[in-house]
Amino acid sequence: MIPSRLGPVWWALAAGCALAAVVMVAGSIRQGGYLLSGVLVVIAVARLGLPARVCDGIAVRSRGLDAVMYVALAVAVAVIFHEVKLP
Repeated sequence: MIPSRLGPVWWALAAGCALAAVVMVAGSIRQGGYLLSGVLVVIAVARLGLPARVCDGIAVRSRGLDAVMYVALAVAVAVIFHEVKLP
């Protein structure tokens, strides 16, 4: 069994999530949520456009289904951070 490696897109996703968490803690929770949503959209576009060997860590299903799921998650995160009453 060959262990799968984490591709550069996975590391970009991890860095984007970490940056969004820092923005939420240090600045505005809502802006951090929108940043997280934007990171997910960028990952969806990367999953569609980049070869599979680059997207090792984020590839779960087919390209199209993965992209749809990442965009759906991005929309859900954006709606939640827009609608929830935050301090």
